[in-house]
Amino acid sequence: MPRVSAPVYSLNGGEVGDEALSRLDLERLQFAGSLYQNLIPRVIGSMTLRPGLEYIADIDFGNVQLLEYNYSGGSTLIPILSNLEMRVVKDNALVTRVAVSTTITNGAFNSFVGWTDASTGGATVGVASGELILTGTTQGRASAKQTVSVASGDLSKEHALRVSLNRGPLKVRLGSTDGADDLIREAVLEDGEHSLAFTPTTTSIYLELFNDEARNVRVFSCLIEGAGVMAIPTPWTATDISDNIIRYKQNKDVLYAASGVYQQREIQRRGDTSWGVQRYKVNDGPFVTSDGTISLDPSVFTGNGTMGASRPYFEPGMVGRLFRLFQSGQTVNENFTTAPAEGVRIRVSGVDAARTFTWTVSGTWSGTVKLQVATDDGSGNPGAWTDVFSRTSNGTANYTDPDDNVVKFFRFAVATGGYTSGTIQTSLVYAGGSQAGIMRVTAYNSATSVNVEVLSRLFSLNATFEWDHSVWSDYDGWPAAVDVFGGRIYWSLSDMIYGSVPDAFKSFDDEVEGNSAPISRSINASSQRGILWMLGLQRLIAGTDASEVSIKASSFDEPLTADSWFPVDASTRGCANLRAVKADKDGIFVQASGTGAFRMAPDQSGFDYSSSDLMAMHEEICDGSPIVDVAVQRKPDTVVWFILANGEARALTYEPAENVIAWSRVVTDGLFKRVVAVRGAGQDSVYFAVVRNGAQRLERLAKLTECRGGAINCLADGFKRFTATAGQTTFSVAHLDGKDVTVWVNGAAVHDQEDLYTVAGSQVVLPAMTGGENVVIGLPYTGKWQSTKLAYGAANGSALFHKKRVSQLGLGLTKTMLDGLRVGNSFSNLRRLTTTKGDKPIPAGYLFDDFDADMMSVSSDWDTDSRICLEARAPYPFTASSLVMDVKTNG
Repeated sequence: MPRVSAPVYSLNGGEVGDEALSRLDLERLQFAGSLYQNLIPRVIGSMTLRPGLEYIADIDFGNVQLLEYNYSGGSTLIPILSNLEMRVVKDNALVTRVAVSTTITNGAFNSFVGWTDASTGGATVGVASGELILTGTTQGRASAKQTVSVASGDLSKEHALRVSLNRGPLKVRLGSTDGADDLIREAVLEDGEHSLAFTPTTTSIYLELFNDEARNVRVFSCLIEGAGVMAIPTPWTATDISDNIIRYKQNKDVLYAASGVYQQREIQRRGDTSWGVQRYKVNDGPFVTSDGTISLDPSVFTGNGTMGASRPYFEPGMVGRLFRLFQSGQTVNENFTTAPAEGVRIRVSGVDAARTFTWTVSGTWSGTVKLQVATDDGSGNPGAWTDVFSRTSNGTANYTDPDDNVVKFFRFAVATGGYTSGTIQTSLVYAGGSQAGIMRVTAYNSATSVNVEVLSRLFSLNATFEWDHSVWSDYDGWPAAVDVFGGRIYWSLSDMIYGSVPDAFKSFDDEVEGNSAPISRSINASSQRGILWMLGLQRLIAGTDASEVSIKASSFDEPLTADSWFPVDASTRGCANLRAVKADKDGIFVQASGTGAFRMAPDQSGFDYSSSDLMAMHEEICDGSPIVDVAVQRKPDTVVWFILANGEARALTYEPAENVIAWSRVVTDGLFKRVVAVRGAGQDSVYFAVVRNGAQRLERLAKLTECRGGAINCLADGFKRFTATAGQTTFSVAHLDGKDVTVWVNGAAVHDQEDLYTVAGSQVVLPAMTGGENVVIGLPYTGKWQSTKLAYGAANGSALFHKKRVSQLGLGLTKTMLDGLRVGNSFSNLRRLTTTKGDKPIPAGYLFDDFDADMMSVSSDWDTDSRICLEARAPYPFTASSLVMDVKTNG
């Protein structure tokens, strides 16, 4: 009877499908199994009972999406999206406001009472229709101030200023003295809602809302936030979240978000407990040229006004759209009410009479105003300014510059000390040249009229057929994907990609030239749904439902530019409408079927990307259930977490350089809904949204170092940890009420899976503690491993199709308690291992740092498909580094 010892030196092959179980030609099959459940393969070669899941908070808000926010400041921050709201978890608790009596007078703007108008330079503030309206000018600031009283009992309590903004940009500052910003550092807020935390230390604090732009800013409310969990409004519905349409990318303290349905948003962190959600607004593009058949007629040079069309054109969905008007002639009207102050310039060129313009100074005023000139410095901008003349009284005249064919700039200015009183009204009118002004539509009036705000001043009020409009609006559509790559932010709309000016994420100024010019290019994809995600690897990769497109420059070292842009199909797998994730140079995405996962990696030549199937050895690892979420954990191993629609999870231990692509199943007493992985010291923090015991919870994967036995051992699900006080007997675990739980106290299992405790009245009652004990209470789970077909050596070269049995088994274990380990030839026929090592009995609860005892007898019947099954039961730690099976065959 042939006999062979079959060593398995590594257990990191992961689970493989039935069709692969007989692949003797593949070396990795020796390290694989037909089942890995709650046993995670490690890159180093072992497999370990997965860490438990720690209860963090109730997040029973319906459909949720967890966002990854990586932050090196020490706190762990998890923004959570739900139906039309965002909440934030900081250091394992929802950000919550305490009750304070501090109030802002008329913060809902029913009137202006309580506020002080501190405007300058002709700017104004006032209240109308429940809004604070701050109207700035080219020379003045619109400012509303209020001194806020703080009760002595509220000093040193964290407050929050809740600002709801209909139209920005609004500047806010809050200080302990007038004009200071020591409590809320001066912030620029855009349309949206913001919760700004501060802690007052004085009984009077000083709030200022102001606007430095020559247009209206409209504030809906500015209030001290009430007690409770901070919840910030968002545009995304529960259906949007369920449909996985939200893509986001972090850059510094901002998460840029796209959805294809709503205008892009910025989720801004201004402090660990200060957050806001605002519209992502660009003032200079990207633009597309009109067909030139309609003329547009603006009513104002600066500020807010209207714009008409020569025939019906406007649609309600065009609110928010930008228009850039090109007009002949230049007119600049500027009012000065302060000093120093500088007006906008006109550009003069040509010869003789073509260099003549008209200047005017008028109004009731006292002071000195100067006409100044500067020569083009060669870059299209003015050089040093010099005075042409000074005026202390009104007047008007033509002025002809004598230097033919020289480009010059002219402006009015008031120097320091040059203003005394009144309003100095100036005008420059030049018939030559042309300028472009930009406006944003703020309201729809009719098919031929809209309200606008001027973003870049106009130089003429004449109608023009030459104009551009922006590519994004409710009418045109919004970007569906976003990424940051090569110093630019990229947005995709349909099969177009728009890249910003480098290092200027809110600029698409097409007057920038050369390699820094913004990018507006197509990927020429054969897809009706357009780009579903973008991923910045060594190349920018765009995923569509038909293909994965690699966007090349001429080499890896050359940056993408508008002129160096060559998209090619790197693969034609097709993508599901789900974000892709990256691990170093690799990208991982879900295939269009929703049940396949693929890897995008540099090909062998190193000059482009290609895809490979991560499920090649196990096509049915998802059991036909679609993948609904994905995240990448990088430490201590790279593990890609997949959440399935059926409520289970899959973990992919991923280290291609070590030939480790190993799948395992992760199940719990509940349903997994979402996952994120956040970078951390020692081990990344992996958070799950889990529905268990009738409610949705946020739970965190415990660290491996906390799952090795000892005083703190976190091998339980939904667990809570406690430090006992002297005489304590009751421990509250309300979220597990009615459930059977395990209890770990200072290195020992007080209740394990053979002696579970049922939580009653939301409590677990234990013997009185002496004080200082570490207690971990949570749900039990088991890890299961089953070998592949034992096809190892026999007399004819293979044990396949021969009856065989495993008579003995040797295990190499580390950080393991044998109390939770069961072994057998099937999961219905398991038994505990011997309780002796050599001739010495092993006490209960003994933790082996290293276990390599003599081979142990295994009850295994003769069968052509004899297997080995292992079961590891939490809360006992288990890590297997190798095993040896004594296989006997009949041939």
